[in-house]
Amino acid sequence: MDLSNVCWSARIPPLGAGIPRLARLDAVQDAWRRRFGPGAPLTVIADRSLRHQIGRAERPRFDALLGSGAMTLAPTADPELLRLARDRQWYVVSGDQFLDLRRDHPWIAGAADRFLGWDLRGGRLVLRPSGIREVPEQQISRAVEAKSLKWPHRIDVRDPAHLRVLRSHWRCSGPRCLRALLWPDHLLDWPTLTAQGAVLCPACNSALTEAGPRGAVRSLVVSDAASGTELVRFPLCQDTPVLLGRGRLAHGINLEAPELRQSPAIGRVSRRHLMLNLTAAPGGPRITAVDLGSGNGTVVERGEPGAVPRALEPGGEVVLGDRDALRLGDAVTVRVSGRRWFADEDLALPVLAQTDGAQPTRLVT
Repeated sequence: MDLSNVCWSARIPPLGAGIPRLARLDAVQDAWRRRFGPGAPLTVIADRSLRHQIGRAERPRFDALLGSGAMTLAPTADPELLRLARDRQWYVVSGDQFLDLRRDHPWIAGAADRFLGWDLRGGRLVLRPSGIREVPEQQISRAVEAKSLKWPHRIDVRDPAHLRVLRSHWRCSGPRCLRALLWPDHLLDWPTLTAQGAVLCPACNSALTEAGPRGAVRSLVVSDAASGTELVRFPLCQDTPVLLGRGRLAHGINLEAPELRQSPAIGRVSRRHLMLNLTAAPGGPRITAVDLGSGNGTVVERGEPGAVPRALEPGGEVVLGDRDALRLGDAVTVRVSGRRWFADEDLALPVLAQTDGAQPTRLVT
């Protein structure tokens, strides 16, 4: 059982949102025993942060449960829950769909009967299937990217103030920052926020300067074609072309950068392999890709059923749909992520207040 998920659920007595309530454990334990018998064992795992989130009045009981061995703590409960459920064929009691962990645990969708949520029926809590189902890869991407923004960037996509940061370009002036040298006009990746709301460079921790609104944004994912291992994902901003290849690339993504996950497949990618751009179009922003005369070629893989892969001619341009992918050198795959950061991206975007008296500038490319 995921104790953190249980304690935060406003649908378990005592009802109501707010702080997590340890008392909700009792209702779930009772429902478990009614379903599986009074002697049925129940392993309780909680996020380590839960003790600091529950009210002070419940902390002595929390400590007693921990001290007696009736509960264990993990930095994050979900991976431990899923590991035990996979290895021991156990049930999982949680209201979570585990979308951000589906790639690590592909067995989840095929074991829906072992994932239990809860309902109140006639004033009594009962366990029932939590509704685990197959989900599209794009939906998994949304969950993964939301988590990747929260850690380590500390950006919460549900927080309007944080979304305002995502809606802006940011420039780093760190004198020794490699990313500032490669991307002098504005960083291509996301900034990092402090608890006080300061916007910092993710590479050198220097304070960033706003460099105008981002406009529409899509996220692209680069993976090893053979293993599916994700190598990097990055935002593509409207009217800001990005080079993809190997080696130092101004305004580009260097797949050989030491901070990225490495793969032998990268060696099949040309130094200047692909140009990607997000442009305005009557039906909404669209992604275009141009092969820059790569040595090992680019293949377009359409997502429609029955579509036949085709080679992209050197210098040829293709519009990349949400379900499409590009295969570079028959070794590296580039696809559009499922996440579209801003539901209102076609509206006028707010400009953040300047901290140094500088006027915001719109990047011209």
